[in-house]
Amino acid sequence: MMTDVHAHRGLNRQAPENTLAAFQRAYDKGIRWIETDTDIIADGTPIVLHDATTDRTTDRAGSIYDLVAADVKTLDAGSWFSPEFAGEPVPTLHELIDFLNAHPMNLNLELKGNQQSGEKAIALVEAALAELERLDPSIEVIISSFAPLQLAEIARRDSTIPLALLADARDLRANWRATVDLCGATLIHPSTALATHETVDQYLAAGLGVNVWTINDPSTANKYRNWGCGVITDVADQLPA
Repeated sequence: MMTDVHAHRGLNRQAPENTLAAFQRAYDKGIRWIETDTDIIADGTPIVLHDATTDRTTDRAGSIYDLVAADVKTLDAGSWFSPEFAGEPVPTLHELIDFLNAHPMNLNLELKGNQQSGEKAIALVEAALAELERLDPSIEVIISSFAPLQLAEIARRDSTIPLALLADARDLRANWRATVDLCGATLIHPSTALATHETVDQYLAAGLGVNVWTINDPSTANKYRNWGCGVITDVADQLPA
């Protein structure tokens, strides 16, 4: 997985982000990895959505933490993108796993830093792991997060899943090695602001996998891949596999 291309929220320039339509477009293009996000709503259902509110990517405003599964079914996650996708639903993580079992692609799943409580953050970990147990074992999985304590909780419960610490330049400084070790991560997913040639060399020398986000310029993607990194991109179909 060292120099792979990850379709960021699916092929999100061809279909609305984090929908089955965007993942279907990635599958149709032969893309091997998708990156997506999950958090839990009020009734404990894990859904596939980047934000903690529905304002930006659906026809309804408000916190996702006020929703239950029946509410999610009423959301239109496609009309904002184009009329072609009117009525496109917000997927649950259960539905995404079903989709991947039928359309095999590897999964880079970002666990959102749940904004409610430690109890809810643990519930997200438990719900995500329960759904991943249903995934075809031939499909590779990475769980990534900006929340190292959630990664540590996953590592405590299942040491077999590769974990990636997401970080920007403001998040990870001289103590990066201790943070990675303590949360059980074997990969780092840095922003381009953090991923200098020097830091990438340090990560690789420490035996860590590196996937850099979010890179949409082919020459920049090529640079990072030549350095030994994978790339997370909105234009996975425009980059060589």
